[in-house]
Amino acid sequence: MRLWRSAAPPAPRVAHVLRKYDPAEWGGTETHVAAITRELAARGWGVEVHAPAGPTAADNALAPGVALRRFGAFCPYVGDRTSLRALRAAGGNIVSIDEPLRLLGDRGLALAHVHTSGRIAGGVRTAMRLTGRPYVISAHGPVMVDTEILAEESARRQRGVWDLGSPFGLLLGARRVLEDAARILVFNEREREALAAHHGDRAVCMDHGVDAARFAGGDAARARARWPELGEGPVVALVGRMAAQKNQALAVAAFARGAPADHRLALAGAETDPGYRAAVEREARALGVADRVRFLGNVRPADVPDLLARASLVLVPSTHETFGLAVLEGWAAERPVLFARRSALAGLAQALGDDGGVAVPTLDTGAWAAAMGRVLASEPERRAAAAAGAALVRARFCWTRVAARLVALYAEVLEEAQRSPAPHAARRRAAEGRTG
Repeated sequence: MRLWRSAAPPAPRVAHVLRKYDPAEWGGTETHVAAITRELAARGWGVEVHAPAGPTAADNALAPGVALRRFGAFCPYVGDRTSLRALRAAGGNIVSIDEPLRLLGDRGLALAHVHTSGRIAGGVRTAMRLTGRPYVISAHGPVMVDTEILAEESARRQRGVWDLGSPFGLLLGARRVLEDAARILVFNEREREALAAHHGDRAVCMDHGVDAARFAGGDAARARARWPELGEGPVVALVGRMAAQKNQALAVAAFARGAPADHRLALAGAETDPGYRAAVEREARALGVADRVRFLGNVRPADVPDLLARASLVLVPSTHETFGLAVLEGWAAERPVLFARRSALAGLAQALGDDGGVAVPTLDTGAWAAAMGRVLASEPERRAAAAAGAALVRARFCWTRVAARLVALYAEVLEEAQRSPAPHAARRRAAEGRTG
């Protein structure tokens, strides 16, 4: 008779690799990684988050079982100090030798999941290929759609600096990251279709998720105590880093023309485009609403639900988004969200079934002012929009559902890796043979 049970196989380990993890400059990618790693850990996966050197104090964003491991990296640019700071904060194509060496030495990792592109991703690619293990990449920015916007942003950030890192990119195979990835995860169907034309079924569209219970539990009274400068009147809120992409300038201009005089505008988010906050402040003064616009700076993720609970309306006037997590957070907080029907946000408008009510089809100030004025004047419209968004979040965008799909995808990738060291390359050769 058997007197013992065989030990269960150890849980697979996965490393999520980012180009930045800083609670003082929190963004959508960090929110996504913190939530998805929490879900993976709850399902028995061994999960780590790898990021360049930064704050080491506990931030309570990662689950207790998720390790944060820092690695050395450097920004291979020279030039203007302000521009260099902007590159480090948002768009710099940084280099790490430390991280690929760590991945090479840690053979216990089953796969890597990289959440950036460029040279950091190239280092992951090289280490995983040398050790015969797969990696997947999540594209949290434009890849083949809205690329002109990306090129414009990159050129603006790199004004006054010179990039000396091209040899590192060549050495690490940074330009082959997508070509050699087991899966390329994107967050809107337009991007998936464009990538599929080059990478076939390795391009996969995924949803983001949101913790509906946490956001619905926001407390307006706590927000009043935390931000007394917002006063006691109605509040319109925009939560997002201070950057041209998030378009706080449009929010201020539309607020000046469309919001009643007793409303205040709360702009919450760390500045990642140096000088942009000052430009928005100048705009608020020029429009005569400086006394009604409050710049809250970086807001801890734990405090965002309270701020949203304080808001009568949430704004997302972004010039472009790869998904639109801020829209989901507003809906989860059971608040109406006025957002731009552009790039991936158009997909959220379609999912909501909105034909122009709270999804503004243009970035024209007049159109935004008119929409804001109409929604703020109608409590029934705000209530209906909030209810529709909250229902959509519960039906489609819960983290449990997103994580289940990701785990299934990981299982496919690991099974393919056992059968062949580069199954996607074999499929690509077969496809080329059929079309040649």
